Amino acid sequence: MLRKGHADQVEAGNYVAVPVWDIPTRVLHWLNAVTVITLVLLIFMMEGMESLGLSEDAEELLQDQLTLLHAYAGYFLTVTYSCRIIWGFIGNQHARFSDMISFKREHWAAIGANIKWYLSGFKGHPPVAVGHNPLASLLYLPLFIVLGVQVLTGLTLAGLEYEVFPGTVIKNVWGIEGVDSFGDAAEEIHELGYAFILFFFFCHMGGLVLHELGERSGLLSAMIHGRKYFSRDRIEKE
Repeated sequence: MLRKGHADQVEAGNYVAVPVWDIPTRVLHWLNAVTVITLVLLIFMMEGMESLGLSEDAEELLQDQLTLLHAYAGYFLTVTYSCRIIWGFIGNQHARFSDMISFKREHWAAIGANIKWYLSGFKGHPPVAVGHNPLASLLYLPLFIVLGVQVLTGLTLAGLEYEVFPGTVIKNVWGIEGVDSFGDAAEEIHELGYAFILFFFFCHMGGLVLHELGERSGLLSAMIHGRKYFSRDRIEKE
């Protein structure tokens, strides 16, 4: 929720500009977003190769190249995701997981107010949220968990495919039969995570559009320059 005494807020005309997202949060957000989208697009390309009418050898070669690119992108996501997890504990107040996960009464009241706004047909305005939207935060925690699982299963599958860590360790400990079973389980979990990411993406985009229009606080641009804008009237009502 927005407080009138929020540090570093700048007043201009009928609006108050509030610094929200610090530079590491913004950089990691876009790196993670672009990498995840790249991974998803690579999967779409691999699944749609049959429609290209390529020869079996050409299709196999292209499949191998796309799989390798997917693995490299996955390794990159491992780094950027890990950095975001660390920043979730040491970043500014809005970057931290405590901004997403709260058991305070005002947090749950804001969730209820957001739901009421949706059910009303988007009449009026949703409650002011400086950092993470309380209702959207209900999906952020599962997203971080799913991304963590995707990283682990992805590293496992890439390791088994190219016989690098951690695949080599699994092969030495479990043997060939164990590797096959472990790989099949990891692949199924990875595919479930992929489905959740698609679900989250459409919810995230839909919520972004609705709140961009309803709040008019510059949600999308805030993840570029770091500031959100709130009208004086809305601040006084909060």
